[in-house]
Amino acid sequence: MPDAIPTTGVPAASTTTPPAAEATPQPAATTTLLNGETDPKPAATAEGEGAGGDPGKQAGEGDSTSNDIYADFVMPEGVTLDTGLLAEAVPLFKELGLTKDQAQKLIDLQTKRVQADSQKQIDAFTQQLDDWQTAAKTDKEFGGDKFDQNIAHARAAVNKFGTPELKQLLEDYGVGNHPEVIRFMVRVGKLTAEDSPVNSGAAPGKPVDRVSLLYPPTQDA
Repeated sequence: MPDAIPTTGVPAASTTTPPAAEATPQPAATTTLLNGETDPKPAATAEGEGAGGDPGKQAGEGDSTSNDIYADFVMPEGVTLDTGLLAEAVPLFKELGLTKDQAQKLIDLQTKRVQADSQKQIDAFTQQLDDWQTAAKTDKEFGGDKFDQNIAHARAAVNKFGTPELKQLLEDYGVGNHPEVIRFMVRVGKLTAEDSPVNSGAAPGKPVDRVSLLYPPTQDA
C-alpha cells in the first residue's frame, strides 16, 4: 500500500476494523452465540421420558432435564460465544426439542454468517483506505512529483503539534490517508517551516525578529 502519513505523519492503510462491527480484517474474535446458565432441570416423570413425558426421549437430549446440555459448544479458532445471545437461544432450543448436535449446527450457521458479514466490512474498509491513498497521490495541490516532499511537511506538522491521542486516531481509523486531512497537514507544515527565523543580511549572531523582517527600518535621507 502507498505511504500516506503514518503515526509519524498520516498513517498508511490501517488494518484496524471499523468500529461498528468491532471487526478489524481477520478479527481476533467474532461474537456469535453465548455461553450462559440454563434454567434448572425438572425431574424426569418416568424412566425413558423427558420432562414433557415423551416416551423414548433420552433425558438431557433436547429437553429441560439437563442443566448444561447446551454448554461447551465447539467454535472455530478465534471465535468466541456471545453468552448473552446463547442465553436467549437456549429456551428456544429446548422448546424445539433440539439435541446438542442440532443446536451446534445452528450455532455453526450463525457463526458462518457473522464471519461473512465481518469480512465484508473489513474488505470495504480496506478498499476505502486504498481509494483515499490513490486520490492523495494524484492530488493537484500536493500530489504528483512533489508528493513525497509535501508528505514530509505533513509529517513535520503532526510531529510538532499532534498529541499521542491524535496520532493513535489517525492510525486506528486510517483517516490519516484522507486527502483533506493530508492537505491540512501539508499546509500547516509549510506555514511552520516559513515561520522559522530567516537571516536576511543581519550581522552574524544577531537575532532577526519577524517585525524586522516584515517592516525593515528606514534609513534617514
